[in-house]
Formats: sequence, structure tokens, C-alpha cells
Amino acid sequence: MTESQLAGSRSFFLLWSGNALSLVGFHGARVAYPLLVLAITDSPAAAGWVGFALAAPNLIFQIPAGIAADRFARLRILMICQIVGLLAVCLVATSVLVEARHLAMLVAVAAFVEGTVYVVVDVCELGAIQDVLTAEQRPAAFAFLEAEQPIALLFGRAVGGAVYGVARWLPFIVDAATYLYCLVALARIRPNRTRSAPADPAPRSQLRDIGAGMRVVWQEPLLRASTATIGMSNLIIQVVLLLILFDLQTNGHPAWTIGVVLSAAGIGGILGAVGASWFTARWSAQLVYRAGVWVWTGLLVPIAVSDNPIVLAVCWGGVGGVGVVSNVALTLYRVAVIPEHILGRALAAMSLVGSGAVALGALAAGFLLATFGSGVVRWVVLAAMFILAVGVSRASQRP
Repeated sequence: MTESQLAGSRSFFLLWSGNALSLVGFHGARVAYPLLVLAITDSPAAAGWVGFALAAPNLIFQIPAGIAADRFARLRILMICQIVGLLAVCLVATSVLVEARHLAMLVAVAAFVEGTVYVVVDVCELGAIQDVLTAEQRPAAFAFLEAEQPIALLFGRAVGGAVYGVARWLPFIVDAATYLYCLVALARIRPNRTRSAPADPAPRSQLRDIGAGMRVVWQEPLLRASTATIGMSNLIIQVVLLLILFDLQTNGHPAWTIGVVLSAAGIGGILGAVGASWFTARWSAQLVYRAGVWVWTGLLVPIAVSDNPIVLAVCWGGVGGVGVVSNVALTLYRVAVIPEHILGRALAAMSLVGSGAVALGALAAGFLLATFGSGVVRWVVLAAMFILAVGVSRASQRP
């Protein structure tokens, strides 16, 4: 399957381009949210709370989003999400322009809403791709899907940091424009298939709906182990993210430099997406994700000893590349072993752990930086990742 075989799928490219551009705006705003709060309050703890507000929906809405993705029209859900996100970022931009009272609180509320939109879109998108493509077209489509996140990280963070340096409200206007484009693109899509009925069409209680996704993850050893590992590593990486942002700002680097450094994860992710097929063709999904944790550990060593923007950019780019390769391997495995009629709930169950850890990591990052300072936190995250890598290696050797 080659990308040329997707050339005639207008609906897929509308879906992909709309969501990809919307992600660019989201990641630009995601850089601007903590920068704005740091500028208002001069408090890394407050910035950590805003990061928590962005990521907290992962703890709350993953399972409901999975149930909705399996029960309702996914494209319609995606359109509703774009409208809600558009309203949230317009509120932030307006509040910054008029210098509204309690601005930090308004920013946190909008961040929570955007985070919720991100959760629902992430859960629904994989299923929506299956709604607009034939089974033969999906492998190539999944390759495009894996490239979506690093492209958004690259351009979103670079643009977000650059335009924030021009005006504090501008990243949110850019974000609003991307929501609007995605909404128009989604409105032009026509699904080319009828969703298949579940294997068990009997009425199900909400409790059974929630348990179905968790059960399939728990019963499959690799899904269970990799979900736990991803959760712990995501928590650590989120601390590293705020650490880099905090160090660069306190050292007097301009906002565009912060954006460039953080967008390096996008460059690494794109390279990872290009090379992922080579790794996944030769290594098992278990070996890929285990090796990824060790590579992450090595990349945190330079971050622990240097605050040079170039060093940080190179290492952060490596973190992004390793993450994408691991995600490709695990996505292929998940799609192969999870029945389609519970795919949304299973993905939501895994994301509840993986993405939920991002929320806890953002909160922990603010607390650690405010309490101990960046010097201590550098070594804490390195030690934590090393312990995780050792644990993963020992677990994989058990019969």
C-alpha cells in the first residue's frame, strides 16, 4: 500500500488536513498558555496548574469519549469539538486583549476546555479514518496519522512561540483560525461506509461499556505492560517539558527560542515516522517500546548537565523521534488485536493511563520546580527514567 493509493480519497485528506492543522494551532496555544501565566503571575507553580488544566481532561473524559466514539457518528462529534474549541480560544484572546480581571483563572478554564476537545478528537480520529476508507487503504492512512502529531508539534510550537513574542493574544487567534478551517473541512466529508454493528448487539449498561475497553487491555499482556510503561514515562517527560520551558525563560531567552527548542520534538517525530516502518518490520512491538525507554534515559543525560538551547533542542528532538517509533509499533499491534467494535473504548482505557499521566506530570512539574529548582529536578527526572528502564527490562525477562 502506497500513499498514491490514497490520492483519490478526498474525504480522508479533508479529515487529515483539518485535524492536522487544528493540532498545529492547539500545540501553539499549548506553548502560549504557560508562558502567559508565567508572565502574569511569575510563578512556575501557577504555570504547572495551567498545564494540569490542559491535561486533566485525560483523567476525566477518556472513557466517556471512547463510549461516544463507539456509539455515535464520529464525524459529527469531531465537528462539535471544533466549535467548542473555537469558542474557548476566542475567550482567551478577548480576555488578554481587554486585560480582563482574573485572567489567569480564565486561561485555566479555557485550557481545560481545549484539553477536553483534544481528548475527544484523539479518541475519535482513528475510528473516523476507518469510516471514510476501505480496509485496503487503512495501512497507508495510519502512516499519515502517525505523522500528524510530530508535524503539529514542529509547526505549532515554533509558530506559537514566535507569535507569542509579537503579541500575547496572537497564538490564540491562530488557534481559532485552525479550528475554523477544520470545521469547514469536516463539513465537506462524506463517509463511504456504514459502521458495522458490534459482535454483541444486546443492550449494554454504561458500567459494562466502561469495562469492555479496560478488560481487553488488561487481558492482553503487551497492551497491559506497555500501557503502564507509557503512563510512567509520560509523567516524567511532562516534567522535562516544563523544566525546559522554565529554564529557557528564566535564562532570558526570547519566546521564539523556546518555541524552536520545543518544536524540535516535531522534527524528531517526523524523522521517527519516516524510519518507523524499518524498525517495526524488524523488531517486535515489545522490543521497540523497551528500547525506547532506554534511549529516552540516555537523552535525559545531556539535559541534566546543560541548559544550552542547542543541546536541549537536539535531545528533545530525540525524545520526540523515539516516541513516534514506539507509537507506530504499538498502534499497529493494537489495531491488529483489538476488535473494531470496542476499539474506541480500548484506546480510551489506554489513553486514560498514558495521557492521564501527562496531567499529573504537569502538576508535579510545577510543584517540583517551585520547591527544589531546576538543578535538582534535572537529576530527579533522569533517575526516574533510569529506574523505569531497569524495571521494564526486568519485567520483559520474566516467563
